[in-house]
Amino acid sequence: MKYKIFMALAILCLGFSSCEKKLDELNIDPNNPTSVDLQLMLPEVLVQAVFNAGTNQNRIAGMVIQQFRGIDAQQLQYYNYVIGEDVINAYWGTGLYTGALRSCQVIIDQATEEGAPFYSGVAKIIMANQLGIATSIFGDMPFNEALKGSENLKPAYDSQESIYASVQRLLDEGIAEIGGGYVGGDLIFDGDTDKWIATARGLKARYLMHTINRNSGAAAAALTQLGSAFAEADQPNFTFDVSVTANWSLAKFGIDRPSTLMFHEDFAGMLSDDPRLPAYATFDGTFWQFFGDGLRWAQSDATVPLISYVELKFLEAEALARTGGDASDALTEGIEASLRLVGVPDTVGYVADAGDLSGLDEEGAIEQIMTEAYKSYYGFNFHESWTNWRRTGYPALSPVPGNTNGFNPSGAIPQRLLYPESEGSTNSANVQAAKDRQGGALLDATLWAFE
Repeated sequence: MKYKIFMALAILCLGFSSCEKKLDELNIDPNNPTSVDLQLMLPEVLVQAVFNAGTNQNRIAGMVIQQFRGIDAQQLQYYNYVIGEDVINAYWGTGLYTGALRSCQVIIDQATEEGAPFYSGVAKIIMANQLGIATSIFGDMPFNEALKGSENLKPAYDSQESIYASVQRLLDEGIAEIGGGYVGGDLIFDGDTDKWIATARGLKARYLMHTINRNSGAAAAALTQLGSAFAEADQPNFTFDVSVTANWSLAKFGIDRPSTLMFHEDFAGMLSDDPRLPAYATFDGTFWQFFGDGLRWAQSDATVPLISYVELKFLEAEALARTGGDASDALTEGIEASLRLVGVPDTVGYVADAGDLSGLDEEGAIEQIMTEAYKSYYGFNFHESWTNWRRTGYPALSPVPGNTNGFNPSGAIPQRLLYPESEGSTNSANVQAAKDRQGGALLDATLWAFE
């Protein structure tokens, strides 16, 4: 098992150097899908899915929502909203389409042929999660015509509405399908189907809440899913390794690109009375550093959840607040779980005050829940903090001043990332059609789900 972990991570880390260059070798040959056993393919998919949480698109999300500050090189540009079409090529290619999504499809096809529903079920759950994160970043995306290799190199873009529907469909199929045939390779649950089903329930709740501005029944439906989601002890964790070929992507960036990205001083100020601050960052006399010894999310061998129990409790709190329920207990449990996740005690009585929603109306409760989620998701869940801010407006953030540019003509806090230049050069007609449907699809164009 340790050998498989190392090999999966080694393959990924070849594809994600300090600049995260794309290597086609990561992709499994679509013309010869049975050349690799399912138990050897699954580790790559699982590692890729968790590794993506600390790579470029999520570090940018951390800058956009002002948990990070870029101070040099590309990070300074990104912080100032100069986020061009070249920025996301590696994620779109190696991390997503020829990475996690294509590999999931290969597993699904091969597992279906071999009668191994455990693997097809897990692959559908992972595919759904990666697709849901990606559509929250880009909006419209290729899916129904994508993942076919040379059969279709210019797939049409599906609407974000249909992508979210596909996410829910894939999760439902994964839940219904996952079963026997397990012979190894599950680096998270070692073949426990019940835990994968509970994970899928949590992901269904996440993506239902993504669409709450468009779906009045999303909160109630999310609560139903959360009732069957995983307990804290069954959180889907993956632990990286201290080796430079097998380490956590956020730590890898801290090693490879020191002194270009810092913990935002305003975020540090927000956390001034929070016991988690020493686990998140350290002040060196000039800057708050996100990378260093003892910082929870900057360790090479960090344990990173695919989706956390912390998030489940915040989803529950928000859904309760939106349906007229009492959200205080769920909020309190979410904050307590966050402190446990980063290994710090509540030495200052923080939880009692932060979890108290008494006297607040629904909007006030939502603001407090989102603000506490923002503090709790730091380090591993930047994409969900960005999504929460875009769909609720909380916590209150102001744009970086004086940074209007051609990618972001209004100067507003970015709402999305641009489609990569690799798509513009190979699939230009479909890219242009997607841009036209989304008001030009520049950084300040609000996505369908968050309007």
